[in-house]
Amino acid sequence: MQRKTFDEDYVRRLIHSEPETERDFVSYFGELLAIKLHSRLRAPELIQDVTQETFLRVLRTLRLSGIDCPEALGSFVNSVCTNVLFEVYRAQSRVAGPVEDRVSEEIPADTALAGEEERTQVRSVLSELPEKDRKILRWLFFDERDKGEVCRVLQVDREYLRVLVHRAKQRFRTGYLRRVATKTDRATPMG
Repeated sequence: MQRKTFDEDYVRRLIHSEPETERDFVSYFGELLAIKLHSRLRAPELIQDVTQETFLRVLRTLRLSGIDCPEALGSFVNSVCTNVLFEVYRAQSRVAGPVEDRVSEEIPADTALAGEEERTQVRSVLSELPEKDRKILRWLFFDERDKGEVCRVLQVDREYLRVLVHRAKQRFRTGYLRRVATKTDRATPMG
């Protein structure tokens, strides 16, 4: 991969959401972040989540406040990615047991099915999400609708759909973990 340099014009086009520049940005940094994250995370889903969150934060920062030194765009993206990665590590360390980020093929199907209580919690968390998040999660993960069809319904491109899915999954994850933590706190006897 050939190293790129960035100038004020490139960053300006990125700030103004020029599609070709955004594709170039996602393609170039997507490869670099995949290399970086592959050695740090096992689950492809986590790698994708960290990459998407990195892109989201970088673009949001650029559009809100810009960047003082366009030549440092690569360093900025790398720093943001590192911060997101540390957040993932911290979130995983809060979980009581080891995090299994792949479904083992050795687990019998009946054991893998969630209990009725877990399904109730999932339904409850989903009902608390914004309507758009509920629809996206239902369409893609329960109805298994084609992403192209979902893009047409929401009138967004595939890259932005990935951002929306990432946000919806993060909101669900946060709500679910909060609910589990609250349930655990109530079940623990005091004193």
